[in-house]
Amino acid sequence: MEKKTLQYTLRQYIQGKLSEENSRAFLSYVKSGKDKILLQELIQEVLEDPIDQHLLDDPTLLAVLDNTWDQLHLQINKPKTRSLWDWKRIGAIAAAIIGLFFIGRWFFAVEHKSVAPQAAQNVISPGKQSATLTLANGKQIRLHEAQNGRLLEQSGIRISKTTDGQLIYEVSGKTQGDSEHNTLSTTKGETYRIKLPDGTLVWLNAASSLSYPVSFANQKDRTVALTGEAYFEVAKDAKQPFIVQAADQQVKVLGTHFNVNSYADESAVQTTLLEGRVQVSSHNQKLLLAPGEQSSLTAHGVLKSHPIDTAPVIAWTNNEFMFDEDDIESVMRKVARWYNVEVIYQGKKTTEKFGGGISRFDDVQKVLSLLEKTGAVHFRIDGKKIHVLP
Repeated sequence: MEKKTLQYTLRQYIQGKLSEENSRAFLSYVKSGKDKILLQELIQEVLEDPIDQHLLDDPTLLAVLDNTWDQLHLQINKPKTRSLWDWKRIGAIAAAIIGLFFIGRWFFAVEHKSVAPQAAQNVISPGKQSATLTLANGKQIRLHEAQNGRLLEQSGIRISKTTDGQLIYEVSGKTQGDSEHNTLSTTKGETYRIKLPDGTLVWLNAASSLSYPVSFANQKDRTVALTGEAYFEVAKDAKQPFIVQAADQQVKVLGTHFNVNSYADESAVQTTLLEGRVQVSSHNQKLLLAPGEQSSLTAHGVLKSHPIDTAPVIAWTNNEFMFDEDDIESVMRKVARWYNVEVIYQGKKTTEKFGGGISRFDDVQKVLSLLEKTGAVHFRIDGKKIHVLP
């Protein structure tokens, strides 16, 4: 593209003024690698921030490209919501979409004056890509300690670990009829991705686990069991439905993209559909979800659905916190899982709702400082404990 045309298109894209068709065309052009240096210069001009060249080659960029481009079209400010957004947030989303994954360098230019002085002496690191693989025989493999490449073969399936933090199951030979089960689990402050033997991709959030057969061959369906939260991109197979068992509900699909949140400390088990169709059932209740809908199974066993903005729901798969009229307890549950901290409430809890987002790679003090700037809440850090104050 000519420089002026590229500059104009970039600005239109960042401002959310491109149509879906033109946005996809622009992304395809960017991913082609043409005008890479010029594009880098233009982004620096638009966002007024330096870009590290080596970040352009980050192996996680394809996941970012594939899952975040539509986040540019979020509703940024909503009534009665304490907004964490500013104009740089728009640019941050756009930059992440087009492949400049800044690891939180400039998501927000905030000062730390509002955080208590002793907080500066407490270093609470963000989470990382790590998980534990438990084999059928009980053997455990800490994936962040394992070497990249082939790990083992099991029931005719080759299991390997990639450099970008993904566990991959591939058919390597004749699979057995009765498949063994493996479990991938994360603790607080961990997240991981896995490619199941049928080609289904799963993003596993912190403090979660996924149990699955090593092979789906010779089985009537593809059933997996989830605790915590995961995002699924299910490979299509009309002959073998994909079933997710989570708490007291079952999600049945043939091939689609959806997120399941089944944390025990949440008020409901939530299933959010992004693409395709899924059937959610619990006891004698059944719901058929369309894209952009979320089902909730309450603690009382009531299953219901409603329309929802899906971007905040799956923001964690792109290493972001994104809040959409969340109360302080909901916000802090996400913080506690990712930073592996204990949250203690002192005094009356704020009733304000929060909206906006920030990179999960940012220091916890930056996240808390941003929340404090809304004027609705204050924090004090004591070791691995975060005190929430009026």
